[in-house]
Amino acid sequence: MKIAYFTDTFLPQLNGIATALANQAKELGKQGHEILIFTPKLDDIKRTKFVAKNVTVVHLPTVPALIYTEYKFGVFGLPRIIKHLIKFKPDILHSHTPFTIGLDAVLAAKVLKKPLVGTAHIYFTDSDYLRFVKYDLAVKLLGKISERYLNFMFNQCDLVLAPSKALTSDLKNNGFKKPILYLPNGVILKTPKFLTEEEKKSLKSKYGLKDKVVLHFGRLSYEKNIDLLIKAFYLLTKNNKNLSLLIIGDGPAKKSLGKLSKKLGIEKQVLFTGFIDHQILISSGMLGVGDVFATASTMENNPMVVLETMVYGLPVVGVKQAGLIELVSANGFLVEPGNYKQLAEKIDKILSNKDLAKKMSQQSLRLIRNYSIEKSVNKLIRMYQTLISKAGRI
Repeated sequence: MKIAYFTDTFLPQLNGIATALANQAKELGKQGHEILIFTPKLDDIKRTKFVAKNVTVVHLPTVPALIYTEYKFGVFGLPRIIKHLIKFKPDILHSHTPFTIGLDAVLAAKVLKKPLVGTAHIYFTDSDYLRFVKYDLAVKLLGKISERYLNFMFNQCDLVLAPSKALTSDLKNNGFKKPILYLPNGVILKTPKFLTEEEKKSLKSKYGLKDKVVLHFGRLSYEKNIDLLIKAFYLLTKNNKNLSLLIIGDGPAKKSLGKLSKKLGIEKQVLFTGFIDHQILISSGMLGVGDVFATASTMENNPMVVLETMVYGLPVVGVKQAGLIELVSANGFLVEPGNYKQLAEKIDKILSNKDLAKKMSQQSLRLIRNYSIEKSVNKLIRMYQTLISKAGRI
């Protein structure tokens, strides 16, 4: 099968969507399918480029997005896209963005008369995505405009996919006319590196970490509410100084988060590693140095950061909202949105009870088997085959 992907975000950018798509493309290529990925040109990001069997990446001209420095919009790429597609002869097109390159996917599907799949990785009408807008009335207005635009975009597709059951239901309840199916992100489960106790001690010594480690990793952006996690950690340190908060990643909120840690007087216990190459992070087993993964984000659908920490058997403390409800049960705790005191209480409950932590760790290892990249991609392939078969009968 020949599949053309369209996305406004891809490796070496830092976000869960880019990681999820990379995993998906790798597995499809590994199974013998050919993948052609159209994505913005990212020459200014000096990180390891993505390479995988049977996968070709075509970079398109760009203009910078104003919200995130690493995010760019593809522009004027349609002629190049059509030229590549005519040569590639795809069986199906798959858009992973509602933005400019997503529009290119819609037009290309119409020109080539090929079936088009669209994945709604996130729902941009959520107020957390509009936090850069200062006024409530403007947020409501922008939300309505976004909703109508998203409805228009995804209703151009023959099939719409969503990575969480919550988002699938949300889309169905907001005027989407085309079939909407649930397809979770896939995570690579094979041979994760589990650290020995000696290796954990060595890593803790290297980074100056205390005995117990609360872990958070991913893009450091404002909508992730990492400030609430730092406030929760501050409460934890009042009764236990032998704790560290390890924050792995980079992003626009990093500077303000550092200032908050200093203001609270816990800067020596909060470690910001900055960017660590994703492949190095996963292959090194560094995620296993944590005793619990914690997040205060309210808008996670099927977060790769949570899936990847579950691979290493970490208990999870998150927010009772969106896709986290589907991922966290016997393997952790969920708290009310914005309640950092409750977040601190649940983290403490895990850190202070070895038997509970062990049981939750085992549950994470059990539950993560449902999200293997093989299972996710095999389900996706069946969806592709059904659409291609229907298109052939028209």
